[in-house]
Amino acid sequence: MERRTVLRSAVAAAAALTKGGSHLTAQEADHSAFHGGRHTFTVDVALDGMSTQPMAQTRGESFVVDGTIYPEGTLPSGIATNDPNAPGGIGKIRCRASLLVPASDITTPVFTFVTELYSLPDDSQTIVVDGPGPNLYVTVNRAVLGGTRHFAGVSGEIIEQNLGLNASNACNLRVTFKLTRPDREHH
Repeated sequence: MERRTVLRSAVAAAAALTKGGSHLTAQEADHSAFHGGRHTFTVDVALDGMSTQPMAQTRGESFVVDGTIYPEGTLPSGIATNDPNAPGGIGKIRCRASLLVPASDITTPVFTFVTELYSLPDDSQTIVVDGPGPNLYVTVNRAVLGGTRHFAGVSGEIIEQNLGLNASNACNLRVTFKLTRPDREHH
């Protein structure tokens, strides 16, 4: 799926969730993807191991890591060589996490407890997610806590699949958003 299609899907989610999308063009407001106030879309995320501060190693230590959001299907699985800062991104992610196991443990399914801020396409429009972080090749569900601007008031869940590692020795992820939003007609 190309960058414009995924970005349009995310913007369409925002348009449908704001009940009319007055800030968006008709092309961006593709309402056909919504069914009963719900919208699902998938993106790939490449975390940047070089941005990790501080380098947490033991259980209980916290760290912050940034990354780039790409259209679904962009990133490879397995031990890969993709650059997490390669062109073609449709947004950014910032993660604040605490290790639940030592950093060297790649077998325990849940690796971290993490809060993620997805900026789609930039910091003016965000989705906040919280919950367990998957270890290598594990898939977890996490709660959507809300968002800003066109994503204000959203709830739901994400399904985050750890695809493997990239060139920065951080994770490549596939993230499916399942968003809902209460009717905002009276707002």
